[in-house]
Amino acid sequence: MESKTMNLAKKNAVEFWEFPELSELDFIRHGFSTRYGGVSDGPYASMNLGFSTGDDPKKVVENFRIFADALEVDFDGMVLSDQDHGVRIRRVKKEDRGKGITRSKDYQGIDGLITKEPGITLITQHADCVPLFFADPVQGAVGMAHAGWRGTWRAMAKEMVGEMKKHFDTDPGDLYVGIGPSIGPCCFEVEDDVLAKMRELTDWKEAFVTDQGKGKYRINLWQLNRRILQSAGVRTDRIFVTDICTKCHPEAFFTHRVHGSQRGSLAGMIAIKE
Repeated sequence: MESKTMNLAKKNAVEFWEFPELSELDFIRHGFSTRYGGVSDGPYASMNLGFSTGDDPKKVVENFRIFADALEVDFDGMVLSDQDHGVRIRRVKKEDRGKGITRSKDYQGIDGLITKEPGITLITQHADCVPLFFADPVQGAVGMAHAGWRGTWRAMAKEMVGEMKKHFDTDPGDLYVGIGPSIGPCCFEVEDDVLAKMRELTDWKEAFVTDQGKGKYRINLWQLNRRILQSAGVRTDRIFVTDICTKCHPEAFFTHRVHGSQRGSLAGMIAIKE
């Protein structure tokens, strides 16, 4: 698999994807996982970073430990979202370290995480849905969000910009945002009900949809999220869009549309260096 917009990083058997523009920001680390380099087996092989689909929890914890080493972040500082396809966002603080992985979560329905705390890694889980990576080098803040079609329809990208402005005084024009590997415009097929909801968005353009006939349509979630970010004040030259479709590469990525519900989960991660 090749990409014109992202770089493949490798450490030992672990492989993950990075945006070169975000990698140039010296205050953060970030990455989007692949299936490679973990200890899980069967339908979860091998880098499963999800607890909810039946894998051995001990193996999942070990996968997070392995991935933390590859990303060069503190395993004990990892914090996991609790997603329900909404737009609720949590500010993560030092006392949240380990929640969702080595400690129980005391929150529910969180699809976005933001922080200014060094040593904390924000994590959202994915299996075709869009990961959004946010970095503000002026205020020294980061964010990580999960935006499937429901999250996109609810403008999660805009909500993240707003929350970073509220909590950290982020200027949207200072943000760098990566729209990561997920189901692409080649494969995200919907019917009339979903298309009707998408057309409710202020930022909708008909260029984002391709009519496949017989009541089937393909929607470009990447460009729709890009447009939402632009409307929220993020500079066009600081929005970086993947060209990697997870459904097209089931050998490298867990994908709900190919593997169904008994599968592993991928993860998007971003951290402020200590």
